Amino acid sequence: MQQQRQHDELVLRMDVSIQPDVNLNYEQAANILGQAARTSNQKPYWYTYIDKPGDGEMHVIFQVPSLPPFNVDGLRYLEQEHVYRVPIGPYELEVAETKYGFIPGSGEQHASRVRRKMRFSKGGVGAVVLVHYLQGPSCAIPPPYQNQPVRRYPLPQNLEPGIFCLGERTGQKVPNPNAQGMMNGQISLHQQFGPGGPRMPGVNPQLQQQNAALAAQQAALNNIHRSGAPAKPMQMYEDPEEDESDVITQRDIATARFIRNHEFLADLFGPESAPKPLAIDESPEKVSELEATLAKLNEEMELLQKKSLEVEAMAAHNVENDAMSPALAV
Repeated sequence: MQQQRQHDELVLRMDVSIQPDVNLNYEQAANILGQAARTSNQKPYWYTYIDKPGDGEMHVIFQVPSLPPFNVDGLRYLEQEHVYRVPIGPYELEVAETKYGFIPGSGEQHASRVRRKMRFSKGGVGAVVLVHYLQGPSCAIPPPYQNQPVRRYPLPQNLEPGIFCLGERTGQKVPNPNAQGMMNGQISLHQQFGPGGPRMPGVNPQLQQQNAALAAQQAALNNIHRSGAPAKPMQMYEDPEEDESDVITQRDIATARFIRNHEFLADLFGPESAPKPLAIDESPEKVSELEATLAKLNEEMELLQKKSLEVEAMAAHNVENDAMSPALAV
């Protein structure tokens, strides 16, 4: 049971060196995926473990439905994975993001690690996946999980050969140098001690069971690659008319940016961007009602003007009376 679980944690990873980048954006990720799809024609993928990755670290893996999904990487996450899509010109990226990760037993007090698994969901090779690790929002780590590992250590050594997953060499295997060295040691011991001699160190029944499980998994992958003709490469595109050279380029990104900016400016400064005037109700009933209101207001204004004149006249009369009063007294 434990051997099967560790076997399911293996991923098909391309042995390429990618400079870590904590500020990787989606357009840069699309470029890396396009380059990885082209490189897959010349480089094999190897079964390996991704364990306790650092900030900015990136890996290119090969993932199809028949293979176990990649979920275990030595980090514990406090949030479920959620998937969203990002349009990039004529292409579309599918991003499976998991937040609030941390390394158990490392002394970290806050879970702030983020894992993003990105692949083309439109217009590219969907089986090539870029895994990127970065920092994100943080939260406190519950004490029961601080020192609880997500996998058992030490991780067993994998001796399976590499395999080409794309291109004309799809399905071809590449010998594992570690396996070849162990096989040479086994032959030397057999020649020295004979059939009844001691076993080679490191080879035990559990390891043999694991290698058998890996062989079964690789056989399933080979069946996927076969489509009638052994040499026919696997088609990973959603559009059957596309080929493996249809990957995102810098020109595609620049064109998409130009179109997006042009459409934005057209919407902003175009003649249709000005707000339309409010509609006026010109029905006969509405006009009659407005005319009656206007006449009433005019009458009220006339009354106010008359009252104002009367008040002014009374004030002037009072002033004259006050001026004459001293003369009469003399």
